[in-house]
Amino acid sequence: MRSVLTIWRVGMTSIQESITTRRTSKQSLATPVAKDLLIDLLAQASAAPYHKKEPWLVKLVTTTEEKDFLYDRIIQFYEESGVIHDEKSREKLTAKMNRLIRNAPATLLFAHEVYPDKKRLTSDAALATAALIQNFSLLLAEHDLVGFWASSAFTLEPDFAKKIGLPDNYSLIANYRVGYRDPDAKVSTGKRRPPSEWISDLRG
Repeated sequence: MRSVLTIWRVGMTSIQESITTRRTSKQSLATPVAKDLLIDLLAQASAAPYHKKEPWLVKLVTTTEEKDFLYDRIIQFYEESGVIHDEKSREKLTAKMNRLIRNAPATLLFAHEVYPDKKRLTSDAALATAALIQNFSLLLAEHDLVGFWASSAFTLEPDFAKKIGLPDNYSLIANYRVGYRDPDAKVSTGKRRPPSEWISDLRG
């Protein structure tokens, strides 16, 4: 019978591997991702640390109707903001949003609560929601799913959040593409800077 310490070490190894082998991918199979699975993974991810009521909301985009609705609002945003200003820019943005939104098996829109006049609480809410997203990212791999975490320009615009049905006191933080891993997709090495470049003593 394995000791508690051994079981703990096995668990820690699994956590380490999950973190270090996780990869972002813009490419996936076109296979639909079950809505129930996404909800289950989000429920597990909600164990992210936060000291008060969970400050996040998530909108699921899985149907053709939902994808078209989101796509239309995004294109409208880019037109009104001047990003789409000629035929070339329109062609570029529509192709990108078709790939990112319409052709994605699923898209999740993550938002966090905003506390007027309470800068610290708003910051805490944003950080907690980022932790939720990271948990979700790690859980995807267990189901051979890959994600692409983006903070596109439209996520920073309060009016856009209202147009897609978010309450006035919530701010978008990310649009997140999900799909099943494509075995033929190129995998990034995930190289990171050595700790010696970004860790130092407080007064070193």
